[in-house]
Amino acid sequence: MVALAAGVYVGKLLFTKAALPPPVYRQLTFRRGSIRSARFAPDGQTILYSAAWQGSPVDVFTARPEAPEARSMGLTRTQLASVSSASEMAVLLNSKAIGTWVNMGTLARAPLVGGAPREVLEQVQWADWSADGTSLAVVRDMGGRNRLEFPVGKPLYETGGWIGHPRVSPKGDQIAFIDHPVQGDDSGSLALVDLNGNKRSLSGEWFTIQGLAWSPDGKEIWFTASKSGVDRTLYAVSMDGKERMVLRLPGAVMIFDIFKDGRVLLMRASWRRELIGMTADDAKQHDLSWLDYTYPADLSADGKTLLFDEEGGGGSLDYSKSGGLSYAVYIRKTDGAPAVLLGEGGAVALSPDGKSVIAQTQDSPSQLKLLTTGAGEARDLTKDNINHSWSHWFPDGKRILFSGNEPGKGVRLYVSDVGTGKSQAITQEGVNGTAFVISPDSQWVAGIGPDQKGYLYPVGGGEPRLIAGLNPGEQPITFSSDSQSLYVYQPGELPALVNRLDLQSGKRSLWKQLMPSDPAGVETIGPILMTPDAKTCVFGYHRMLADLYLVEGLK
Repeated sequence: MVALAAGVYVGKLLFTKAALPPPVYRQLTFRRGSIRSARFAPDGQTILYSAAWQGSPVDVFTARPEAPEARSMGLTRTQLASVSSASEMAVLLNSKAIGTWVNMGTLARAPLVGGAPREVLEQVQWADWSADGTSLAVVRDMGGRNRLEFPVGKPLYETGGWIGHPRVSPKGDQIAFIDHPVQGDDSGSLALVDLNGNKRSLSGEWFTIQGLAWSPDGKEIWFTASKSGVDRTLYAVSMDGKERMVLRLPGAVMIFDIFKDGRVLLMRASWRRELIGMTADDAKQHDLSWLDYTYPADLSADGKTLLFDEEGGGGSLDYSKSGGLSYAVYIRKTDGAPAVLLGEGGAVALSPDGKSVIAQTQDSPSQLKLLTTGAGEARDLTKDNINHSWSHWFPDGKRILFSGNEPGKGVRLYVSDVGTGKSQAITQEGVNGTAFVISPDSQWVAGIGPDQKGYLYPVGGGEPRLIAGLNPGEQPITFSSDSQSLYVYQPGELPALVNRLDLQSGKRSLWKQLMPSDPAGVETIGPILMTPDAKTCVFGYHRMLADLYLVEGLK
């Protein structure tokens, strides 16, 4: 018996697979701020990344593992998009945020050895080189829809939502990307599209999904995502959809690149959304943040009640329908009183009488429902095939204005009767689904058209009127009390400059500059909420404090 036991023990030692050694992490950045992208250079030793340190504009830096003291390439306000096998960078000049997760700039080519960038294409959001370094895949808005092109000019996929992190396969025959169905939200799925435009999903829906890279052999795609809050995990998925977990760490991680020897560039970040309130009588900034990811949705006309949701790990609610998480809807007084939890969903709009709020479901397609601020049950507002993005109440409290897109179509604005549920589109396809406001007299809706210009859309129907004096990229915040002016701002500007724009003359005057007292890691300011009398203002901002790591030994 002793001999038999010894034989079994030796057999286990011989045939049991040895445990893999733990991965080795080497920190590459040490300053305080945000990181937007990172890539290996062709030599595998030089690392390039884009970061905004200590509140300064985004820049492109180079570093080496043995000497992580980074060197600026002198490309201020420039974001690295990709590095080719021919040692050429694709960069976005004059990069600015156009949303929480998306930046836009002029696509340019720049040699790694130095020299002035050569401009290629305007208003590009993402770009990636093909493996041979001859062609670029790009993402940009065209006709009010987000479009993936490869090569430039050849559309492969369009959506009313948004496309993120495109990466061309090592063979150049497919592009992996993240398909986000709702504008402004980073939930979504991992997808593939071939050169004929045939698109398929490789994963189900994730609560948050950002960052991807092809494995060197092209058999897997590694991506970072989570079904339970903002702390993303690193996964790998094969071409037939088989998923496996590669790495889980506390905090939000994002994969940027994989070198041919398997080394990985990985960012570990602290993501927060915070809120500041200000009044005309008190210029001091008051922190109205509640948990870790506070997103402002609406402000009562008297400036006393704030509607918001919590979209991070701290405020997410479990819900049984899909076995995942949902955002949590809150209201609180702007005097700093504790917040009141109303229910699950994305907060959208507060009714004029303060008794109800509109919330957005996390279903697909996303619908709108009505929550009460007092006693009462939630009820559905919509139940159709439209993917609903955003909404506002009309002052009479009997109608709402919402944005959404039907399958395969661009976003439109709809007027809906709360009592009957009947809806009528008042715009063409391709309008901005998050930037629109209703005039106090209920006659006009200020919004952004498919051509990125500002328009006044008549609520009763008819041709829209161009908003004179509204600069490209600017968005409306609110009408003035007399409906004769708009308060507007330019997303991506730091600080945010809020101007009052006269709708008759097109003349503008600066109302206020908005910026948190601590600028480190602040990437975007917005949404901005204001009362029509301009006596109360609440603004949100996204802060990312990140570190870049070189990781060896991941399998």
